[in-house]
Amino acid sequence: MFKRKKAPIEIEDAIKKKLKGDAQTNALDFLAFTRENDISLNGDGNGGDWSGWAVGGTVGDSIGYMIVNGAKKFPGPWTIWLNSCDFEDSADDALKEAAWAHASPCGKCHEGWEDCGGGARTIFGRKFDRLCHSPLMFTNPDAQTLEYAKKLILMLK
Repeated sequence: MFKRKKAPIEIEDAIKKKLKGDAQTNALDFLAFTRENDISLNGDGNGGDWSGWAVGGTVGDSIGYMIVNGAKKFPGPWTIWLNSCDFEDSADDALKEAAWAHASPCGKCHEGWEDCGGGARTIFGRKFDRLCHSPLMFTNPDAQTLEYAKKLILMLK
């Protein structure tokens, strides 16, 4: 007997199903931001309990990555990672502080983590010893933090 492959979860459906309150509002706001700025969100198509979306490209060749899983612990209920921190130094102090506050230390999250592309990075002039290969992470961002994430994404676009 053939097994039917689950259809990929659409991002709006995942947001509405898995998030409530401010988390849902902020995630939908982020989705609107991506559309207004011609930043693609490509799903991973796994159709499982969570789905990931590449922000501004495909996984591996994107500005970042986002998941919506509704979980109460990391990386939920929703998280945005940025794959680069190569910004020009022209940001205001508040944006720099937000970026520094969301620097993502290497969590040794998979086998072969030593070779994943993380390591020492500089974000707006501040050096960090060992960051994830996706050096910035915004987990369940509030409205203000989301505004900073959007500014950073536009700087990488």
